[in-house]
Amino acid sequence: MHDRRQAERFSITSLADLEIGGNEDRVEAYVMNVSRNGVGLYSPKPLDVGKKITVHLTFNHHGELHTESVSGSVIRCNPHVGVHLIGVRFEGLSESTHPELFSFISERERQLAVQP
Repeated sequence: MHDRRQAERFSITSLADLEIGGNEDRVEAYVMNVSRNGVGLYSPKPLDVGKKITVHLTFNHHGELHTESVSGSVIRCNPHVGVHLIGVRFEGLSESTHPELFSFISERERQLAVQP
């Protein structure tokens, strides 16, 4: 199977609150990995491919908890052992709009680049 990812994904221990379609529907999901382009999630319920969501991502960076909210679209949803593997493509992740998440990812990319 060909990997179509354009950016390296990094493991992250985190929870995300998913705001679905701009309404009051919310789902809590576990974060699998994150990249500049998107996030992989374990969700207790399926989400429709193409659905617009906002991912409220809470993560530890430099010993402090941060929460940043990133809009995106569901690009895949596959059932997997009692949960659903969800892929979300971000829309507009940048250093100016999401400084802590952007810094977290940039640091992981630099670490990967210097490893033998």
